[in-house]
Amino acid sequence: MNEKRLIQSIKRASDILELFLNEKKPIGITEFARRLGLAKSTVSSIVVTLDALGFLEKEHLTGKYRLGPQIFQLGMKCATSMDIVTLGRAWIERLCFQFMEPVNVGLLVGDKVTIIMRIEPENRYMVFPEAGSVIPAHSTSIGKMLFAHMDSKRRDEILKDYSFDILTSNTIGTKKRFLEELQQVKRDGISYDRQESINGLAGIGGPIFNHTGMLIAAFSLSGNPKTIEKKKNDIIPAIRFTSRQISSQLGCPENI
Repeated sequence: MNEKRLIQSIKRASDILELFLNEKKPIGITEFARRLGLAKSTVSSIVVTLDALGFLEKEHLTGKYRLGPQIFQLGMKCATSMDIVTLGRAWIERLCFQFMEPVNVGLLVGDKVTIIMRIEPENRYMVFPEAGSVIPAHSTSIGKMLFAHMDSKRRDEILKDYSFDILTSNTIGTKKRFLEELQQVKRDGISYDRQESINGLAGIGGPIFNHTGMLIAAFSLSGNPKTIEKKKNDIIPAIRFTSRQISSQLGCPENI
């Protein structure tokens, strides 16, 4: 009986943390209880424990909770131990120093992109996004690539309530336009960020496939839009080459 209660408590704690996968704002005890269908007293004891352990962090002004630093530390530990990082790092570094522009590698967590690795040249143009950053999917080359290869059922579920926030004058602002671009990305195997997240920052992205041929991550080379456009005809073949090499290291069949 005690063992069952312990497992149930762990499951409830996991359910609480998973609410933040698609939640932008801090959450209060009442909201936790409502969304999980649990008593406030039950939720309160679990949340207080998660807070004490650093998995949640209480906002003193609102009394609500956000993810704590322990989650970030565990996430980064997980990211750095991934095959993508250990096997792909040399090829990402090669791409970075070939063009002297930063290269980011990202995964989809919820409906956002989480940067798990960033390689920078000595002459850094911009420092955003850093490893560990969470960035929009619809306005980034990494996000577009991840969505383009996603199972259609899962994509439809995520996009059902997706907020196409306008970040610059170039940002895609509708689901229809986003889906149209995803078709092109899937067809070409290359994705673009046309100053859609930040004015003055453009990027070109490529896919990373695992041993089953499934896309598990994406990467992008980014920098000054004029520089990216000027070198585009050299960058695109290099992106394709890097994609093939990393995917091959992960066991991806050559015909993918």
